[in-house]
Formats: sequence, C-alpha cells, structure tokens
Amino acid sequence: EVRTSFEAYQSLWKSRADRLSAISSILSAMSDVRAAFSTGDEATIRDTAAELWSRVSDEDAIFLVATPRGHVIASLGGTSAEGFPEDLPSVREAASRFPAQSSGFLARGDQLYHIIVTPVYVQASHGTALLNVLVAGYAIGNSLAGRLKAATGGSEFLFVSGGRVVASTLPPENSLAITPQLPGTSMVRVGNSEYAPLVTSLADIRGNPIGRLAILRSFDTANREISTLRRNLIILWVLSLLAGLGMTYLMAQRIVEPVKRLDRAAAEVAARNYDCEVAVTSQDELGRLASTFNG
Repeated sequence: EVRTSFEAYQSLWKSRADRLSAISSILSAMSDVRAAFSTGDEATIRDTAAELWSRVSDEDAIFLVATPRGHVIASLGGTSAEGFPEDLPSVREAASRFPAQSSGFLARGDQLYHIIVTPVYVQASHGTALLNVLVAGYAIGNSLAGRLKAATGGSEFLFVSGGRVVASTLPPENSLAITPQLPGTSMVRVGNSEYAPLVTSLADIRGNPIGRLAILRSFDTANREISTLRRNLIILWVLSLLAGLGMTYLMAQRIVEPVKRLDRAAAEVAARNYDCEVAVTSQDELGRLASTFNG
C-alpha cells in the first residue's frame, strides 16, 4: 500500500510539474512576452507577465520573473510568492542547463517550494540572447499534503526540510515524534500506532538533497481488519461447534429411540402381552430388527 501510494504521488507530482512546465514554455515562446522583456523596463515586464499569468494561473501556484542573475523583477501568483527575496540563487544554479528547463525543490525560511526554471530567449544578430527567466512552482503546505492523502487512499504525507516539519497530514505532535525516526526504519511507532514508512529525498536544482518526504501507511487499519477476521473465525468456530453438537444429539436420538421402543416391546412380551408390535420406521439394521421382533 505504501509503494502504491508512492507511485500515485509520483504520478500526481509529475502531472503538476508537467503542467507548470508546459505553461512556462508557452509563455517563454510568446511574442508578446519576448517583446515586453526586450524593453528591459521592469514595469512593462511586470504588467505583461501579470496579464498573461492571470489567464492561466493556478490559485496555489507561484510565478516569478527574474533576470539571468537571479534578481526578481515580478512576483506573481498569490500570497505564497510574497515571501521570496529579491535574489534567487536557484536561477544562477540552473543557468548551466539553459536553454533546457530545470526543476527542483527550494527552501526559503520555514517554507518549501517545488519550482520550474524556464529561460526566455530572443533572436539576436549573433544568434539568441537570454532576456529573463520565468520561475513557476507550488508551495508545499498542509493543504497540498491533504490532497495527496485523499488521492492516494489515505496514506499520510510528511514533508521535512532542515530538520523541521514543513507540511504534514498527521497531528503536529505525531509529526514531531516521527521525524527523528526517519529515515532507515522499517516501522515507525507513535504511541499505540504503527506506520510503514517509505522515505524519498527532495533535491534542489543542482540535485542536492534539501529535504525528505515520508509516505506512511498506518497498521491500525490492518490490525482492525485482522481483529475482525479473528472475531469472525471465533464466531464461525462456535457456530460450527454448536451445529456439530446439535447434529450429534439428533443422530443419537435417531439411534436411541428405536432401541427404547424395542426395550418397551420386550418388557410387554415378558409380561405375557404377545399382541404388542414395534413400529418399523426405517430399513436399516434397527428397522430389520423391529420387523423380526414383530414376526
């Protein structure tokens, strides 16, 4: 179940990243964007980027426009983008891969982001020139963790960065208790609850780990199912025992009753009552014995 949840997480995360990547690629190739970025005027760039982003934006997505050196010109996409500083080293770290896009996680204070870095080029006399860089991404929060939990059938999600819990679907006290036990354990215990964990690293633009994601599946549900199965087996055993005792009683009655009738008939004969007969109710040995007695 944990591995299935992890595969579902990867699929969902890839879908979100691919969507942002596609949007950023389309924006970077638009003539309006290139024309606005070519002016070098921050107000023009900010207004153009804001107008285009408002048409395709996701409510919880962030969108930044930065210079090739990482200076943030425009910060769009909601309140989650307001915490970004004016300088983004991630842009410079991604420059070695330009013109290809780069993706990775970014830690800022107590917040964690997953970002896509997309360069914007324009045709120049000597080839192409890098104008600006688009940075789009998602903030990692409890609401996102909750959506992942709902999409994976109830697995718990715990995002940790810098030794701190960034987002979690678990109660805060449980999250704090589980974090020191990761990674490297096959089972995590908190109070009376046990979890099977699967831990994966969260890497930045350069591929360096900056956090961990733990997907946990509680044993409580399995234990409840085992308890229910055990109870059902006990009930079936008791019912089978009662049914067996009932069948034994009926079989004993079937055997003993003809013998009692023969015994009573023998007593009548001993009392010189030769007119008594024994009812023949079967064709088995007892039935044949009753027929012989009557003859």
